[in-house]
Amino acid sequence: MSGASEDRWDERLVCYVVSLAYDFRGRTGRLDMIAHNCCDMGRCVAIFRGIDPEVAVIETYAGGERDTIFRKQGKEWRAFLPG
Repeated sequence: MSGASEDRWDERLVCYVVSLAYDFRGRTGRLDMIAHNCCDMGRCVAIFRGIDPEVAVIETYAGGERDTIFRKQGKEWRAFLPG
């Protein structure tokens, strides 16, 4: 962990967060973490559902690299590796 002041440990996401953003038109969330981090999927989905209950996709990035895509399929959320 870098420990730099711009990196913030988030208890809800269980990772070091650089930034979090939401596109209301595309119903897409984005979570940027420091390298070698991953978040808690259920908690991540809950945070973005708190922003917009109709969120459909959440993309996570670790160290600037695309990490995981969470996508709502029907009533279920599923995780996918970018590819």
